[in-house]
Amino acid sequence: MARAPFSVFKRNSRDRVTGKPVIRYCARYFSDDGEVVRTKTLKATNRTAAAGEAKALLDKGEGGASADPLALDFFLGFWREDSDYARMRKLQGRPLSRAYIANNASVIRKYLSQPLKDIRFHKLSITRMEKIVLDLAESGVNPRTINYMLQAIKVPASSWARKHRALDPFQYLEKVAEHPRERGVLSLDEMGRIVNLEGESPRAKAAVLLGGLCGLRLGEARGLQWADVDEAAGLVHIVHNWIDGEGCKSPKCGSKRDVPLSAPVLEAVKLCRACAPAGAGYVLFGEKNPERPIEKKTIERGFKRILEKIGIDESERKERNLLMHGLRHFFVTAGRVAGLNDFTIQRLAGHRTGAMMQRYSAHSEIIDIGAAGIAFDGALSGSIAKAAGGGK
Repeated sequence: MARAPFSVFKRNSRDRVTGKPVIRYCARYFSDDGEVVRTKTLKATNRTAAAGEAKALLDKGEGGASADPLALDFFLGFWREDSDYARMRKLQGRPLSRAYIANNASVIRKYLSQPLKDIRFHKLSITRMEKIVLDLAESGVNPRTINYMLQAIKVPASSWARKHRALDPFQYLEKVAEHPRERGVLSLDEMGRIVNLEGESPRAKAAVLLGGLCGLRLGEARGLQWADVDEAAGLVHIVHNWIDGEGCKSPKCGSKRDVPLSAPVLEAVKLCRACAPAGAGYVLFGEKNPERPIEKKTIERGFKRILEKIGIDESERKERNLLMHGLRHFFVTAGRVAGLNDFTIQRLAGHRTGAMMQRYSAHSEIIDIGAAGIAFDGALSGSIAKAAGGGK
């Protein structure tokens, strides 16, 4: 069945004069192959009238299909959950997350709504985009954000070129140089003091230890369920990942893994179980709704509080750039101190290139998780004992 030439939808907006929230009706027009070629705000105030107005515009030729769509409409239409691209990725077993789609659309709206207003696709060029990039850089937009924006338009532009057997206008558009600040890493002695810390929230402490001693990402720690902690086997099964707005998902592609369950982590998990309310489905359960995991901000506040308690105040934390995600860096560092080879560490941390994934699938027996756990605990045991004795 052929797709209708347009659809009508509501969009939350604000009155330009009063600033009050209003609902406006818009029409989205499609090409013959179902791609968005134009989105137009309508004057109508109800859906029936909006449909009539959209049809009238179509009859006048103002919204008709074209092989040369407005670039901004095309990009925003590409980054939708129901776009052909998103649906094909799902069919191919590589679905895009809602957050990823929304972030791409958001960065396009924020930085390209004015520069690409009323610009047709055939007018896109590297020269035009580089001028936009220069303007953004001069206005203070950081390089990483600029590169994210470039990626958000390069993917749909490449798709358009492939479908129309045309030149990709951004094929040779290069990213700008980034100079990211390196994340700080806790020392073994500092982690030892965290392990021995008393009087702290069980969930906050468990979150920090899951990151530092098991290498879990924040979403993986939040998605950890009781059945994922295998005390008998001495393993943590990382098979869940919590994404706000989407719920519990599988970890990033290729990141399902088992990691050693060290004694400090097990103790922290047991404390969480002891104080968990009825119906809590997650190890790091939510306080207001125990059927959901702990809020991200609660963990981040707890991390800063824990650092304060072991002698790292906020100014030092900022100076050293100590972040929750940096706990994974500690995990890698501690693994190397323990004498684990880089391949084993990479597998345990869930950091693998495509080549590494192929290698692991063929030679999974080279990873001895039990031996890795013994080595890891051994590297940390001295620091834990030192902290227990009051050493710094």
